[in-house]
Amino acid sequence: MIIYEPEEDSDVNEFPWTVTFEPSGGDDWDSFICGPYERDHAVALAEAVALDDAEGGVLAIVKPMLPALSAEDVTATIEELREAALEEEAEAEETVNGTPVDFDDDELEEEEAEFEEPPSPEEIREGMARQYRRLLDLDADAE
Repeated sequence: MIIYEPEEDSDVNEFPWTVTFEPSGGDDWDSFICGPYERDHAVALAEAVALDDAEGGVLAIVKPMLPALSAEDVTATIEELREAALEEEAEAEETVNGTPVDFDDDELEEEEAEFEEPPSPEEIREGMARQYRRLLDLDADAE
């Protein structure tokens, strides 16, 4: 499971969130995206599906939907992400006591589920309604 973790006070937390379910391992099926959800609902749903999959063939990716209103907005976001990736790459190449730092994916810790149960369909509908109202409010502000 991959979950985008923004800072607690980030505006991104208020954005609509999606969950992409895709095959992992030897499975072969088409991925699909679900949402929009509130962040907690997206995480709980992803956990309920991916962590409950006995075969380990489901990867759930939880991330926010960014409110891009133009091609220029998208291009600016791409440039910001490229710059951030270059900075991360440069930091990873730094050395400690003259020895290159080597990041080993095997050292990643497995996390426990954040939610015991996924939200009910009613809770998800209410969350989706809140997300759609927020999106519609954003559109009204842009006029």
